[in-house]
Amino acid sequence: MCCKAVPLRGVRITVLVTIKTEDARLGMYVHAVAGGWMTSPFWRRHFVLEKPADLQKLREGGIAEIVIDLSKGAGPAAAPLQPAAAPATAGEDRDVTSPVAEPSAPVRRRRAALTPEERAQAVVDASKVIVQSMFDEVRLGRAIDVQALTPVTEQIVASVTRDAAAMLNVTRLKTKDEYTYVHSIAVAALLIHFARTLNLPEDEVSALGLAGLLHDIGKMAVPKALLDKPGKLEPPEMAVLRHHPEKGHALLSAGGGLPAVALDVCLHHHERYDGRGYPKGLRGEQLSLAARMSSICDVYDAVTSQRPYKRPWSPSEALSRMRSWNGHFDTELLDRFIESIGIHPVGALVRLQSSRLALVIAGDDAEPTQPRVRVFYDIPAQRFIAAHDLTATVTVDPIHRGESGQRWFGERWETLAADILAGQFGPPQQAMSKGVLS
Repeated sequence: MCCKAVPLRGVRITVLVTIKTEDARLGMYVHAVAGGWMTSPFWRRHFVLEKPADLQKLREGGIAEIVIDLSKGAGPAAAPLQPAAAPATAGEDRDVTSPVAEPSAPVRRRRAALTPEERAQAVVDASKVIVQSMFDEVRLGRAIDVQALTPVTEQIVASVTRDAAAMLNVTRLKTKDEYTYVHSIAVAALLIHFARTLNLPEDEVSALGLAGLLHDIGKMAVPKALLDKPGKLEPPEMAVLRHHPEKGHALLSAGGGLPAVALDVCLHHHERYDGRGYPKGLRGEQLSLAARMSSICDVYDAVTSQRPYKRPWSPSEALSRMRSWNGHFDTELLDRFIESIGIHPVGALVRLQSSRLALVIAGDDAEPTQPRVRVFYDIPAQRFIAAHDLTATVTVDPIHRGESGQRWFGERWETLAADILAGQFGPPQQAMSKGVLS
């Protein structure tokens, strides 16, 4: 029986019905899919089935049922009876939504609980579909549906809250074909975790997550062949690529509805603290906190990922190199970032749980938070001790936090660290009496 919406005076009626996906046809307005956005092959939450390709994608996506809105699109050949609309108060103009027949819950087989990595991977896989679809539509000149990204951001925030290490580990694993999309998810996760470490307000944490998802949207205005080029870019090609922050900022500004931080991060994530970045050449405090944070997160994920033109660096190697790039980052903020992910690079000074100081001498790709360290100073006794190596694990002597070598040992720290790293350190006979903080 045909289901027809009969509007009452002053009332806009929304009629929602559930149908089998196999009964979907062009012209229908999809209000929801069974299982929610996590199972949807589309990045928009509400949309009209306009193209045969969309219909095929829906049917091949493994979705059993969809909810359609008969007031905004076509109905099935034989729709259920229309639920009665609620009466309107005189002069009132409002939406009335009929009760929705919920999609049938899928039969769930008993299985072992998912590991943190499996749960994180599920979030990344679902987010990737949404982000890729959004990027593809932007490449075709269509506007960004900001509301469609809200659930993606919420899921990433929840995943980082649940197990940040698992989420950050999973997002490091990218194929070259999915790099752009998973990189956006990774930067979002890193920014969320970093913001939490800095104790930023929760609304700013979510806004930074959204900024991470959109920071590279300008690359959709760059030829795909250039993005996928396996070798080093030539100067003219690099010049084209360097326009992507401005192109992305223009796209986001035209769409509207975004928090200011998303526009800021999109435009300034390639700036450098010394003013030698692009596109504006801003420096120091001219850059917002969000811009300085995003620069660190963007570079860290890029250099630890497999790229067409380079091997990925290990987390420890990446952080060691990033610390050596004078002027690239806000160094204090970089130290806070290193603390936030719990990976201390080679050459870093750390305090162990046993209240001893040690120098990181080697990273562990399998367990990045458990590097090889060389212990050389006893904090309670305020004296140097015979250097010895150990792996900073929970069962041995875990790292408590990073420390500043300059604060502890002043100007002599660089020489001292080089001797310790080279295995040429011999403990002085006398304890330090100045320049040491307990």
